[in-house]
Amino acid sequence: MPTRYDLLVKGGQLQDTPEGLNQDRKDIGIRQGRIESIADEIHEEDAQTVIDASGTIVCPGMIDLHVHVWDGVAHLGIPADPNCVGKGVTTAFDAGSAGADIYPGFQKYVIDVSATRIKSFLHISSQGQLAQDIGELTDIRYANVSKALEACETYKDSIVGIKIRMSTGIVGDNGPEGLKLALEVCEATGLPLMIHPNASPISFEEMMDELRGGDIVTHCYHRSDTGVIDESGRLRSAAKKALDKGIQFDVGHGAGSFSFDVAEAALEQGFPPGTISSDLHKYNVDGPVHSLLETVSKFIYLGLSFEEAIQKVTTDPARAIKMVGDIGALRQGAAADLTLIRIVEGPAEFTDALGEKRTGDLRLEHVSTVKDGRVYAPGMLQ
Repeated sequence: MPTRYDLLVKGGQLQDTPEGLNQDRKDIGIRQGRIESIADEIHEEDAQTVIDASGTIVCPGMIDLHVHVWDGVAHLGIPADPNCVGKGVTTAFDAGSAGADIYPGFQKYVIDVSATRIKSFLHISSQGQLAQDIGELTDIRYANVSKALEACETYKDSIVGIKIRMSTGIVGDNGPEGLKLALEVCEATGLPLMIHPNASPISFEEMMDELRGGDIVTHCYHRSDTGVIDESGRLRSAAKKALDKGIQFDVGHGAGSFSFDVAEAALEQGFPPGTISSDLHKYNVDGPVHSLLETVSKFIYLGLSFEEAIQKVTTDPARAIKMVGDIGALRQGAAADLTLIRIVEGPAEFTDALGEKRTGDLRLEHVSTVKDGRVYAPGMLQ
């Protein structure tokens, strides 16, 4: 007799506050890659495969809004699956590794063949992030609007926004023009802009004035003179105005873009992140970032509740990219994406991008991942 479910995730404590699930013990029945049922009791004989989730917290599949997975081409690229779905992230957004000139290869050799669901922010520089020692917009000719528009149309199922990095070493004298051209593409396509504002030749206030509601400021807690905290330790009024305008602020931890001191100052002044992301790449995957879950653990140490922190890697990034309901949610009909985790209590040392250390009293541990109804255990994709 045929079974109703392909997979049953049984006995876990479900965590999805917007869906009214706050560590309630429930069973999840999955069929053909979608969540078909969430109930107090689903019988094991109704499923082909059963996962015993007792003792774990079951969240929507985690979403990392900022990674770099153009492995072997972009200088900071890492393999997607061992570092994303293999660590609890079912959907990852590559933040500008590829521009229009190299996007066909990124689509063919990474997006189309990865178990991780990968979407991307197209770099306004057509070469993307090929080289570490040459800024991708020091030659403004790379900011080719027509090429970017063509790529956005050709790959509209995978490109969700445009990316620009505004650091002086990356844009040279072309900051204002590069930002103008990136926004021109956004206006023509209706896509949001993700901006990396660190150490920019343009002031924080000027950048925020140019951005629109729905645009994303990543690396929101970096320590430079174009960040949300000024030299006196105060939250810039422009940051609050940007938030009121609907601009999204994302963590983007990275190798040089997250400071405990800055995050603490911002949180104390009522400026939490809209989304938590890792900016996981070649230069931080072995530390200090390690994974998205490690970054989430740092924000629980900083004072976010477990429920708030989980929402900032599930519902909130899905909403920012207008995919809420399909991903980032435990509801009937949504993609069968789940992250199973465990809270490990005891001293946990955390390091920021500047080498500063803090000791918390818990860390989140990845147990397993379900993506589109398929199970990925830790280590199986190494």
